[in-house]
Amino acid sequence: MTVRIGFGRTDLTPPLGVELAGFGPFLRRRATSVHAPLYARAVAVAGGDGDGGGRWVLVSCDLLGVAAAVVDEVTARVAEATGWHPDEVVVHATHNHSGPATVENVGWGAPDELYVARLPELIARACVEAVRALAPATVRHAVAPLDRFAHNRMLPSRGLTNAAALSGSWSEPDPSLIDPGVHVLRVDHGGELAGFVASYSCHPVICCEETSAVHGDYPGEALRLVEAAHPGATGVFLQGALGDLNPLYAHGPAEESLVALELFAGRFADAVSAGLTAAEPLATQAVAVVKQEIPYELAPYDLDELRKRRDDGDDVTYLSLRRTVAALEAGEEVRRPLWVHALRLGPVTLLGYNVEVFHGIKRRLQEALGEDCLVLSTTNGWLGYAPTHDAYEPPAEPYPAYEVPLIACHLPFRADIEDDLVAAGVRAAGLVGGADEDWWRGAVVYECHLPSFRDGSGDGIGDLDGLIQGLDYLRELGIDAVWTGPFYRSPLLDQGFDVSDFLDVEPVFGTLETFDRLVAAAHERGIRVIVDYIPNHTSDQHPWFVASRSSRDDPKRDWYVWRDPAPGGGVPNNWTSEAGGSVWEFDEPTGQYYLHSHLVEQPDLNWRNPDVRKALLDVLRFWLDRGADGVRIDVAHMLMKDPEFRDNPAAPGGNHNEFDLQHPDFGTQLHVYDRRHPDTFTALADIRAVADEYPGSRLTIAEIEAMPWADWAEYYTAGMHLPFPFRLLETHWRADLLRSELSGLYAALPDGAWPIVALGNHDRVRLATRLGPAQARVAAVLLLTLAATPCLLYADELGLTDQPVPVERQRDYFARTHGGVSRDPSRTPMPWNDGVNGGFSPAPEASLWLPVSRDLARLNVEAQVRDPESMLRLYRALTRLRHASPAVRRGSITFDAGTESVLAYRRTEGSDRKLVLLNLTDRPATVPLPVDGRVLLSTASPAGAPARRVAAGEFALAADEAVVIDVERDHADH
Repeated sequence: MTVRIGFGRTDLTPPLGVELAGFGPFLRRRATSVHAPLYARAVAVAGGDGDGGGRWVLVSCDLLGVAAAVVDEVTARVAEATGWHPDEVVVHATHNHSGPATVENVGWGAPDELYVARLPELIARACVEAVRALAPATVRHAVAPLDRFAHNRMLPSRGLTNAAALSGSWSEPDPSLIDPGVHVLRVDHGGELAGFVASYSCHPVICCEETSAVHGDYPGEALRLVEAAHPGATGVFLQGALGDLNPLYAHGPAEESLVALELFAGRFADAVSAGLTAAEPLATQAVAVVKQEIPYELAPYDLDELRKRRDDGDDVTYLSLRRTVAALEAGEEVRRPLWVHALRLGPVTLLGYNVEVFHGIKRRLQEALGEDCLVLSTTNGWLGYAPTHDAYEPPAEPYPAYEVPLIACHLPFRADIEDDLVAAGVRAAGLVGGADEDWWRGAVVYECHLPSFRDGSGDGIGDLDGLIQGLDYLRELGIDAVWTGPFYRSPLLDQGFDVSDFLDVEPVFGTLETFDRLVAAAHERGIRVIVDYIPNHTSDQHPWFVASRSSRDDPKRDWYVWRDPAPGGGVPNNWTSEAGGSVWEFDEPTGQYYLHSHLVEQPDLNWRNPDVRKALLDVLRFWLDRGADGVRIDVAHMLMKDPEFRDNPAAPGGNHNEFDLQHPDFGTQLHVYDRRHPDTFTALADIRAVADEYPGSRLTIAEIEAMPWADWAEYYTAGMHLPFPFRLLETHWRADLLRSELSGLYAALPDGAWPIVALGNHDRVRLATRLGPAQARVAAVLLLTLAATPCLLYADELGLTDQPVPVERQRDYFARTHGGVSRDPSRTPMPWNDGVNGGFSPAPEASLWLPVSRDLARLNVEAQVRDPESMLRLYRALTRLRHASPAVRRGSITFDAGTESVLAYRRTEGSDRKLVLLNLTDRPATVPLPVDGRVLLSTASPAGAPARRVAAGEFALAADEAVVIDVERDHADH
């Protein structure tokens, strides 16, 4: 594999006399000249031939910012000239505070219209040059120290002036708020330096007090110095997070400012040069790129309050708010797209946002992804600041940007937007090729149950097109992988688990082309696709079984399990079916019984036949070849039965599972010979071996019944990534019982293994029905904060309850046997709005797959999106918190003593620590609190509510309340 990289550079310096935007006009001074040339410097990166790893051209401009209209025109020009897609072009300003006033996000300074009109052509020229210069490249990496390089506008002590900078007398910056050094990527073509990329967390501005000059910041000047020392090479500066010497203190006489600029630029240039000398080759030259849009919600605003801020504010506030208020009064859409790019180059991950993120966000991303995560704060005029106020000491004097609670001079982010940005960065980084082989650890999986999710064709039945339409909803919910449910050719007697053709799509659900579109659309949104793999049985209409039952001599006879009648006649043994009655069905023409562990119409395959095994493994390859990211293996514990077909022992006291929807016959015996045979592990090992043939860690989730934790753990030995346990689904909702079960789970977990958990499933009573709506909210916190991969049943995030289904409308043929139990009540359609059929389908109600919920007004998606106290908003907040917190996503778990009412546990990863408290009762409860911290989330508060601080002592939980506390100090050992 060969990485190709190219560089381009264009001079953007305007003619003298053009008004410039910088802190000169900010402080009511006018700039009339620039000290150094302004450049657009571009770097293009592309994977080798056949790599499929993507490509990216990034242009970094020596400008205060670049307006959205300029960005749009640049991307269009580059796309037209190169054939690259606009999504592959990133326009970034280094926020040099002294470029022409082309910015849209803050608004100080007036642009020169002629200069701005010419900018897109100039910027695009650098990008096109970089693309045309693409050549096989060798990349080296180094981190060059840059000690005592003060840059943080939130310095603990004020008084940082140019004079102090020159004398070195400023206070030492807080090391937690700055980078330890400059990341330098050296790019060579044929052994010669072609260009370099320098990344640091800031962009200090050196301003002068006089009107004679407001000059470019030190990065541009530093790159110019290094470029001069290496003729023909181009340097690109990646602005990081948090910025500049506080402009309120960095001013001085013009001469002093220029000396300070040279000092800062020289020191930065020295660090970059040292990095170029010390750079070591990357371990791998692989490259991959992904772009993800980030869903976000605007914070509430009051138009009258914005008018007041506009009228009472200073020049900056007025300029910013004027556009906002005018747009709102005109009824314009003020929201802007928010996105993150992830570029993986060997072990280095670069995350680029189209918003100015601050250092607290960068620090959290590095904690989650490692020190080789570089964060690019893309000030491109589409979005403005996303500050994290509480991470820093407030400035001694108000910094004007903080007085304007706006993004893009439009509307404010929510207070927890930081979590959105961190979560999106973590997810995007995990998607770039090879970046995260263990992507499934801590991912959020969504079981959509296809016929009930969304109808895209209008026939009343959910389908693949409907799932494609719902992908944006899943992305906004924070879903990492969607489990589709079966969609193969089928008579649909068992919701599609009765397959008549493993290699085609049931027309009701779509076509193979539809599936391909689903995979592509899901991957574009950062969502992986997990399909059902059903190796235990087929439909009796499958050609294999049609041939098998045609005669005893047919080559496929042994593909299924056939037995002679017992001596004296009758069934071969006493095994009972989950659907009721015997598992044996007599085939009169051939005089033998065939085995069916489920419906009579679902004959079991014979995995002891090597031809069957090969055919089923080829089925697996077929769907992995089409891009499936993993499989959920249906009834994985049943693939091999006792070869002697011994009778199951009776269960004298009954073996009925009160949590399962099974026929009573099934609970009359102990199922020791018809499932969980040790030979099953060899079959599962073969399945895992096929998955390992594919790149990107293709996931295996094995559905296995509830069993002792030690037995469950054996399925890891068989090679399953995630054996699916049902014990938590079958545990009474009490703190002591849940604590015991969870402790047993983690005690049984093999070293290095990771569990998957679920509290809802298509074969069980719905969560909100079982626990009630209040405790279902508590259960959501449990599900999404455990040290496990959570699997969420569709519409549990809405609090959907079981819906009675009339007999004549039932789809589940398990209920049609005498004494059978229908699972249809927990499988009713997803309510999307309060319109016709809840927005599930435009078909006549009688044609629907199943009846819709009677409580559409409260339970539908659109209503809950608007309600900050809804179940859906709670789930969104939880997934956001999960992705943003290394501790919750993949950290360790320890259980506190808790109380009879409260389940308590801690999640820890590095410096990130969270304490989770769950009151599992409808009564208030008080628990000891051994920590100081902040309550990040409470089921008793609206989603997005500001965090509240708590101190060690006692903590009062309301009835049915669960909280997640960010631990700042632990007093447990005092």
